[in-house]
Amino acid sequence: MDYAASIKERALQLGFSKCGIISVDSVRGYKEKLDERIAEFPESSAFYNKFYSFADVREKFSWARSLVVCVFDYNNYKIPENVRGRIGAIYLFDGRRDKNSDAYQARNELTAYMESIGIRVAGKDDRDVTALRFAAEKAGLGKIRRNNFFYTEKGSWNYIDVFVIDKELELIEQSYLKQCPKDCDKCILACPTRSLTRPLTMNPLRCVSYLTARGGGTVDLVGNPVSKEIGKWIYGCDACQSACPFNKNRFTEDAEYPGLAEMAGDLSPEKIIDMDDEYLLNVVFPKFRYLGPDKKWVWKVNALNAMNNDYQKMYDAHIIKCLDDPDERVRRMAEWVRSIHKDKNESPSP
Repeated sequence: MDYAASIKERALQLGFSKCGIISVDSVRGYKEKLDERIAEFPESSAFYNKFYSFADVREKFSWARSLVVCVFDYNNYKIPENVRGRIGAIYLFDGRRDKNSDAYQARNELTAYMESIGIRVAGKDDRDVTALRFAAEKAGLGKIRRNNFFYTEKGSWNYIDVFVIDKELELIEQSYLKQCPKDCDKCILACPTRSLTRPLTMNPLRCVSYLTARGGGTVDLVGNPVSKEIGKWIYGCDACQSACPFNKNRFTEDAEYPGLAEMAGDLSPEKIIDMDDEYLLNVVFPKFRYLGPDKKWVWKVNALNAMNNDYQKMYDAHIIKCLDDPDERVRRMAEWVRSIHKDKNESPSP
């Protein structure tokens, strides 16, 4: 049996757009990438140090021999207008979190298929396997461009699944994507916080996606210039991807993502402020992995920051409501935002 060909065939049948297989040793070079990043931004060492294990898959999976790398595109899904420019696209369409999505089912079914042909598999429920983009490029499925995102012919609007298996297999594809023009700096210029400083280099601690999602709450936004730079983003950011010429016209938006249209109405800044704990716990937290129940306050602070940067008079009642929030960090943010816009709403003396 040609295991590699069978796995790829099944992956494509299930809806993955790309599939390749590499040796676990193929990702050892990721250590050098981390070394380079830390040398460039020493302040990011605490962030990057936890990823060194990604270069040695056997440290966590001693039985590992190969990595099955699959790409799932989400460029066909519609982005509801009220979350466009507020919630990063990958978080809206991340099928790895949504049990009702095609991607979630595809991952489960591919795992079941590999197990049915006698292969030991890990990765279905564990995203911390290895460096996803690095592995996908090693498998020949596309290329990492200057903005650090992984691209296929359909652009960077995709996410990557990696499965650890106990068979020594190899199936490396050939990518014919054009190189980024040497003089192109559109992604760097588009980065609102200057996290991107030069091609293939970034300071993660300044990235809007980090500041609002994975690292949400680690930086005090009150009186901080970065709060203005974050703009209207509440969770994630697409600025450098949207500016990239290789993403032009790649988002077709011709399909509805299951349940998103209904949920999107509750993700506006004012609705986030008004969310009750039950809705946050049962609907929001399961979809957005980085801000769980202990980060409810971060959602509110991010929403207040978006209100500040896109101020409308209708936000006043919600800002004032936060002045009495149980969490001191929310109250402090609300006081700051209120102080900025209070004078705009006071009637001039006769």
